[in-house]
Amino acid sequence: MTTLFLSQPTTVSPGQGAPPAPAPAQPSQGAPTQTPEGGGGGGQPFGGMTILFFLLPLLFVFLMTRNQSKKQKELEAALKPGDKVVTQSGLIGKLIEVGDRTVKLEIAPGVNVQVLKAAIQGVDGEPKPAAEAKDKAQEKKA
Repeated sequence: MTTLFLSQPTTVSPGQGAPPAPAPAQPSQGAPTQTPEGGGGGGQPFGGMTILFFLLPLLFVFLMTRNQSKKQKELEAALKPGDKVVTQSGLIGKLIEVGDRTVKLEIAPGVNVQVLKAAIQGVDGEPKPAAEAKDKAQEKKA
C-alpha cells in the first residue's frame, strides 16, 4: 500500500501497472480557486476595471489643475505697470505697482486698491481689431 502526500509526486514501480487515481486535493489557502464557469476572477468582480475607474479621473483632475496653475503663474510673471487687467471679482483697472504677492490697481481716477496677484483673471484686451474693421469698411464706402 502506498501512502499519498499532497506535496510529493507518486511514482510507479516497473511492472506494477497503472497508478491508483489520486484523490481530489483540497486547495491550499494561498492558491487561487478556479470557478466552474472558467472566469478565473480570483475574488475581484470586475478585475482591473475598478482600479481604472478610480485612477483615470484622478489623473484627469491632476493634469487639469497642473495646466491651470501653470497658466496662472505665466500670467502673474507677465504683469507690468500700465497693463489693463480684470480681477476675479470683475474689477477692471490699470496696474500702478507690481509687488511679489500683490499689485496696486487703479479702478477709477484717484482710487487705488491692492489685490493679490492670484486674483487677477487676465489682461483686458479691448476689441481693437473690430474697431479697425469698421473704419476700413467706412473708408471703402467713401
